[in-house]
Amino acid sequence: MKKRHSKKALDKLLAKAGKEMAEDASRLAQTNDDGSVNRLAEVLARRTNAYGQTEMIIRLDASIPEYLFDRLVDANGDLFGEFRLFDNRVITAQQRKFINALCRDIARYTGDTIDQVREHRKLEFIHDKGLPYFSTSELAKNCSVSLASQFISYIVDFCLDNDIGLAESPLNYVDDIKHYLIKCLWTRKCALCGKKGQVHHVDAVGAGRNRKKIDHTKHHLMSLCIGCHEESHKIGQQTFMRKHHVVGVIMNQEQYEKLNYKG
Repeated sequence: MKKRHSKKALDKLLAKAGKEMAEDASRLAQTNDDGSVNRLAEVLARRTNAYGQTEMIIRLDASIPEYLFDRLVDANGDLFGEFRLFDNRVITAQQRKFINALCRDIARYTGDTIDQVREHRKLEFIHDKGLPYFSTSELAKNCSVSLASQFISYIVDFCLDNDIGLAESPLNYVDDIKHYLIKCLWTRKCALCGKKGQVHHVDAVGAGRNRKKIDHTKHHLMSLCIGCHEESHKIGQQTFMRKHHVVGVIMNQEQYEKLNYKG
């Protein structure tokens, strides 16, 4: 027979539960230094109003204390915030194909199996990024499209840093093209074929100008091997970029200093 609680005992239990819930809500809704509050939310419904604006009903994963709402409303009583959508799609078959292709290139270089390479690179990636363990299998469903994209870029960086030749240009599968192009400049690898490259000015410096004195952070740069560089001059820069789906990148001062380029 189940033990029945007295009304006094039930009230005590409910009060304790309410206090714990309030503490959890307060803990989970900590404010930032600027007074803003970060909360995770699930979109329950959305529609487009007569003005073409998107309206959504959201459910927060924990309550925000009422006093915080009172603090954050403006003079008109309105409350504003930022909303960011997360990519919840799981890794695609194409992304798994790219990961396996990269691991195959590394395995050819190291002598390990593809599975060993993939696991080693994944564990290193998880450690460096402070992420929980994930699987690239379609059955696990714990690797999102965006996470897979980051992992692919991470493997490409590893290959460039260790001078590992790739069977296919990463331009065909990396999402962060600018990061890849800058990495090629840093490692002096041709962005198209992976051979030894050199810094190439996409927009011409101009006749008579001293390359050592110009501000290179104002110019679009690209790393190309001698062969690809000659092709760009032969068919014209714009035609070359359209043909190979590549562009020059402008670096900030910190990125340019890491380039270690003297002009």
